[in-house]
Amino acid sequence: MLQNYRMRFPNMLNSRQDLAMFAFRAHNAVNARLHKPVYGSLADCMTVLKNNIKTRTAADYRISYLNHIMRFWRTIQDISGIVALKKVNEMRKIEADYFAPRDTKFEVDLRDDNVVIPRNWVENNVEQPSQQPVVQSAFALNANARAGFKIVGGRMRLR
Repeated sequence: MLQNYRMRFPNMLNSRQDLAMFAFRAHNAVNARLHKPVYGSLADCMTVLKNNIKTRTAADYRISYLNHIMRFWRTIQDISGIVALKKVNEMRKIEADYFAPRDTKFEVDLRDDNVVIPRNWVENNVEQPSQQPVVQSAFALNANARAGFKIVGGRMRLR
């Protein structure tokens, strides 16, 4: 979906307006797939967004999401969990150093525009991408494989 959207709207990251349009159009595309409400204008989307953050701020939602990821990946004691935890810590730093000082609480001036686009614009391939080979890990091919790391006595050990 993202690749097709970028082909149709190459300037999607050039301004706050373009980014908001992308975010709301992508949200509408997902809502349409899930048979949920699709909002027609940017003003409608902003109204719904502002209503959703009346009791919890956007920062609260971002921090809760990071905590959720942290809890999930902490239970996976292999290299993917270790890498994910490092990324979560990086995302927390970005939250504290970048997002928190710039939080506008969505009180921004955006030009109203139509955010509904034809569904096939983002779902159908504009160009046929080259077929990427499917790569499976050794763990997926052999469920009985005993490779990787395990935690023993608070330390990581190679299996």
